[in-house]
Amino acid sequence: MENKNANFSTKKKIRRIIIIAVIIAAVVAAVYFTLKYTGVLEKFDSAEKIRDFILSGGAWSRVIYMVLQFLQVTFVPLPAMLTTIAGTLVFGPWETVFMSIAAIMLGRIFAFWLGRKFGMPLVKWMVGQDDAEKWSQVLGRGKYTYFLMLLFPAFPDDILCIIAGITTITWPFYLTANIITVIISCFTMCFLTSGQLIPFSGWGIPVWIVLGVLLIAAIILSFKYKDKIESFVTNLGARLSRKKQSDQPDGQNENNESENQQK
Repeated sequence: MENKNANFSTKKKIRRIIIIAVIIAAVVAAVYFTLKYTGVLEKFDSAEKIRDFILSGGAWSRVIYMVLQFLQVTFVPLPAMLTTIAGTLVFGPWETVFMSIAAIMLGRIFAFWLGRKFGMPLVKWMVGQDDAEKWSQVLGRGKYTYFLMLLFPAFPDDILCIIAGITTITWPFYLTANIITVIISCFTMCFLTSGQLIPFSGWGIPVWIVLGVLLIAAIILSFKYKDKIESFVTNLGARLSRKKQSDQPDGQNENNESENQQK
């Protein structure tokens, strides 16, 4: 009798997961193909076009902006830089930074939940088998690797967020890492692109020239030495993870290892 109840409960959970997965897949497909075949997605190739789209919403412009920021983390391949710059053009840096932090955090929490809830099959479906296997192996070497990757613009934040859900990264660490990095990135993008920190005239012109040269050099070097940067970040994250574990009492280390094995 107990076995029958257990089997029934298992089948019920499986059906529930399948239903939720189908609903999520349908929503993702509906959003993506609607934006694609209506031509809206093609219009999002510059900050100015995104700004015009946001302004077209009138009183709903703030809601539209936050939805865009949520979607660029989860379902729609939009560069965060473009959407954030567009937001500063419409709302100014202060309002944009807080809306961006809220929307991006919600998107990253949802992405992590998807990975944690549905596992590798859904991750492969969303990001592709090659990316899923590659980044899951990288993140599996140490949770601090994830934090360090979020600080580097060369790594795909949206893919990393959902893949983090299928690793041993915990919710507290995930939330902490994302809150810190999202705040840093949003403040940097909003205030640098608005001209409030560094003006676009006077003394700011030579500073922007220097920053532009450094940015171009950083982009070129990041592509040229992408594998080495990835290896450095991965190894550093693994070392930090090992150091963190070695600082814990022996009993706690054993408990952590047993918990990881159970997972």
